[in-house]
Amino acid sequence: MPDPSISAQFLRHVANCVELTGRAPDGLLANIGLTRGELDDPERLIRLADFLSFFEDAAVLARNPHFGLHAGRLAGSDSLGPLSFLFLSAPTLRQAFASFTRYLGTMQQASRNAFREGTRWATFEYRVLDEGLTRRRQDAEYSLGATYSLARQFTAGALTLADVRFEHEMVGDYARYRDYFGCEVFFDQPGNSFSFEIAYLDLAGKALSPALHPIIEDHLRHRAHGAEPAGRVVAQIQAMLAAAPSDTPPSLHDVARGLGMSPASVGRHLKAQGTSWRSLLTQHRMAIAARLLRQGRRDIADIALAVGYSESASFIRAFARHFGTTPLRYRSGAGANS
Repeated sequence: MPDPSISAQFLRHVANCVELTGRAPDGLLANIGLTRGELDDPERLIRLADFLSFFEDAAVLARNPHFGLHAGRLAGSDSLGPLSFLFLSAPTLRQAFASFTRYLGTMQQASRNAFREGTRWATFEYRVLDEGLTRRRQDAEYSLGATYSLARQFTAGALTLADVRFEHEMVGDYARYRDYFGCEVFFDQPGNSFSFEIAYLDLAGKALSPALHPIIEDHLRHRAHGAEPAGRVVAQIQAMLAAAPSDTPPSLHDVARGLGMSPASVGRHLKAQGTSWRSLLTQHRMAIAARLLRQGRRDIADIALAVGYSESASFIRAFARHFGTTPLRYRSGAGANS
């Protein structure tokens, strides 16, 4: 199955932020086979793994452990390509988040972007689905930071957050996080998200004319329809698995029904991408298991149950087949430190 990709345009703002530190990003771009000119090409895709590595290496080059947050603070109307304009031109903040999360997948594969509206709180969630891509802290902090910056621009600074959550441990000074988001920030969480009161969702935009919104949305809709169908099916299934409780994932029939397809048709699409339902389900379970092993000291039996195995022996065998080592060795070895 091809590696998940992301639009090269997403790196343009990041590269500009590197330059603002007084350093040149050209060497980092060359490391992933890119030139500055290619960052302006709307059709240019790069591996998601390369994007994440560029971000982490940029933080090292800039000697700034909070580089992702700072890049997010500087996000503007062109930082995320057409997605920024889509967000800022929406008639209301509710529509801004709804359309933003709907079309982000057209420019970045293998990520979960969701927007939930409850009785009091609204929550934006972002997460890279491939747990094998462990160098992703800068991207997570940038993604929440940039989205928050867009929402602040949309509301002319009126939006305030209730809380922010990150899947990684805290690095550096907590005050940096607290001062930027203006609320409590929690770490070692199941995913990355921020929440705010739903009253903000009815606010009208203050940044761009809402007349632009349907034009940009139509562009992204055509772009999404032009994507390779089998690749879309894989991304949709990964999103369904990520949204379901880890101990009770959906069945193939559930997934097929959600896609409006037969199980046989789903199987054919997945085969065209060099994968299968069983493989995607196993990858999902093992990714969660690996994260739980890295993040804490839960018993192996508890982790087995958490990822849908009724007894430990089956889980240990499956884990060993997938990673080539046992869960305990993974925890005590390189996997626990990645």
